[in-house]
Amino acid sequence: MSQNALYFPFVVPPVTGGDFIAIDHIAALNRLGFDAKALYLGKDLGYLKFPVPTVSRGVRLNRNDIIIIGEVYKQIFEQVRSMDCVKVLHDQNPFYTFFAFDSVQQLNEYPLTHIVTPGAYTKKLLHQLGVAKPILVVRPFIPSYFSPSEKHLQIAYTTHKRSSEPSFVMGVFRSRFPELAHVPWVELRNMTRQGCATAMAQSAIYAAFPLLEGLGLMSLEAMASGCQVVGYVGGGGIEYVSDDNGVWIEEGDYEKFALTLKEACDLFLSKARNRYVENGILTARQYSQEGFEQQIQEAYAQIMGSLAEKFRV
Repeated sequence: MSQNALYFPFVVPPVTGGDFIAIDHIAALNRLGFDAKALYLGKDLGYLKFPVPTVSRGVRLNRNDIIIIGEVYKQIFEQVRSMDCVKVLHDQNPFYTFFAFDSVQQLNEYPLTHIVTPGAYTKKLLHQLGVAKPILVVRPFIPSYFSPSEKHLQIAYTTHKRSSEPSFVMGVFRSRFPELAHVPWVELRNMTRQGCATAMAQSAIYAAFPLLEGLGLMSLEAMASGCQVVGYVGGGGIEYVSDDNGVWIEEGDYEKFALTLKEACDLFLSKARNRYVENGILTARQYSQEGFEQQIQEAYAQIMGSLAEKFRV
């Protein structure tokens, strides 16, 4: 049994991309031999839904225990501020940073030892804002179940952050190109992550509608699934998008969005080589589990410092 542990708080069972990334951190730390756990703060039995070691409400943090808190949890930051434990901000989306802190000044004054981010985009933006805490990058990985299968002419999409734009683009597409009005649009909604992977694997095209992302994980998942990605960059996607791995649309250019979807349909029907799909798969492979675990090891070695052995199981 370890002397200390790393705790990742949740208020509901994992449902978002950010939740799953936190789960991946916990799982990787355990594989490396460290005592890392989800800390479930809900009042129900939701802790039973976690695929990693989990403890529930009432846990007393020991001196030198480490709590890694997501950027949306203002109340948790307030509750642990005076506790004698190590506090780390897991800032997966810089656009949510001020959910937890009112200002950069307040963040810099808070007793954080480190900030963990999913990529260089978030790190750069936080530095530009004047955040003075040490910032570590741990890029997420794309699970192997995101892979191509038999493709159908259908367009996968999500309305997670843009509730009205997808239906508008869909309407423009069907109006401009009635010969393709029969093409199904598959909404990735109320699905498990594996369910989304199955839908992407079967879809020829992924219409990307990200907004204010720290990274933009779903576009990477679509690339890994062999979709031609058409759509918006969404902020953090700037880290990996190129003219070769997708067709990226300027915000609000709905005519171009619809036309590009039509061209993607035509390309699929022609059975010709698709460089966007080929390069998209290569891009997604850069987000490997091996690279992720290497960065986990490096980042948390800095966070645990000289006390690392006390976190060994």
